[in-house]
Amino acid sequence: GINAEYGKQWYQRRVRERLESMKKYAFGLMYVFGDAGDQRLAGIWLGRGGKNFFYEDDNWTIDIENYNCTKLDMNKPDEKGLWTKFIAGEIDDWEGKQFEKDHIF
Repeated sequence: GINAEYGKQWYQRRVRERLESMKKYAFGLMYVFGDAGDQRLAGIWLGRGGKNFFYEDDNWTIDIENYNCTKLDMNKPDEKGLWTKFIAGEIDDWEGKQFEKDHIF
């Protein structure tokens, strides 16, 4: 069988490769929270147009069902505050997991 850690690293590398290809459509910040084997991903994206740009390319929707893609409403203070915290790098934890690293796309 495949070593579980190798499989996880391969998967994370493939996700980053797919996200890198979005650069002409979007800007994104993805944060990793928690320790290896018990992690959460959270992020914010700014994309072209008013639609969910993840659906612009089939390669970007491979595992989209595993993510909650919600458009933020900047007229709502709590949602604008979330955006501001992500941009400023002021998110220390997510769902009880401590910040580990970030990826900017």
